[in-house]
Amino acid sequence: MQYRPARTSGLVVGSVLTGWAFAVALLLFAIGVGRELGFEGWLAYSASLLAASIAALFGFWTWALWTLAYGLDRNALLIRWGWTQQVIPLGSIERLVPADAIGLAEARGVSWWGNQIGRATVEPIGPVLCYATDSVPEQTVYVVTPGQTYALTIADPQDFARQVLIRQELGPTARLEHEARRGGPRPLRMNDRVALLIAGLGVLGGAAVWLQIALRHGAVPAVAPLHLTAAEAAEFVARPALIEMGSAATVILIAGLVIGLLVHARERIAGRLVFAAAAVVQAIFLAATAIAIG
Repeated sequence: MQYRPARTSGLVVGSVLTGWAFAVALLLFAIGVGRELGFEGWLAYSASLLAASIAALFGFWTWALWTLAYGLDRNALLIRWGWTQQVIPLGSIERLVPADAIGLAEARGVSWWGNQIGRATVEPIGPVLCYATDSVPEQTVYVVTPGQTYALTIADPQDFARQVLIRQELGPTARLEHEARRGGPRPLRMNDRVALLIAGLGVLGGAAVWLQIALRHGAVPAVAPLHLTAAEAAEFVARPALIEMGSAATVILIAGLVIGLLVHARERIAGRLVFAAAAVVQAIFLAATAIAIG
């Protein structure tokens, strides 16, 4: 048996937020294209990338809301949200508490109108993990287990409680553990703060390379002067060469991040080393551009 909570309002709001962030990203990108290379252009491109990342995040959360469902059988209550599955053995459910009896949880996390995903605290139950949609007390049920309490949106809480009781009395056909399962592409399931920190330093390094080029490229001639000697011409770096250096740094950074994700999915330490190598290369390019500009 599967229960699907009402998600229309949450999907509409999530889609609007995703579209708004994407439109802002396009607008900022267009502003960057219309500017000459400089701090304002760098700022526009950086803000465009940030807005695009936010749009992708809201898009993922909206898709996860669309997949939200509660599966119920003799073995477990299965909560699905995106690539996450919460497995709750029926034998571990101590009681079901309606929200209109003790109060509604206010989720802190991925939360907007029609989408209540995150953590909350409700007295006297305590910490609650919310997988709910509309904030309607009459349709919100707390599933209480010894280790965790969950908030669900159920259209008919009394029928849901009756179905849980029937299956508990029938007994399980298989033994399941109380756990959270993470699905999705394996490289995207990285939960390594050290690796994320190193990758973040690499991204900051790549941004610093372009910021330095944007701020100081005006001091570099567009073409080499005719009066340079052969030795001076060998050391001279024109403005197009700086752009090529920045582009090369960005390509190496993207390749390093992609390869690092793929390697990290199999070997954590090796993945960290790939991220570190990408970050070091950005530092080298930062120093090289500084020397070239003089």
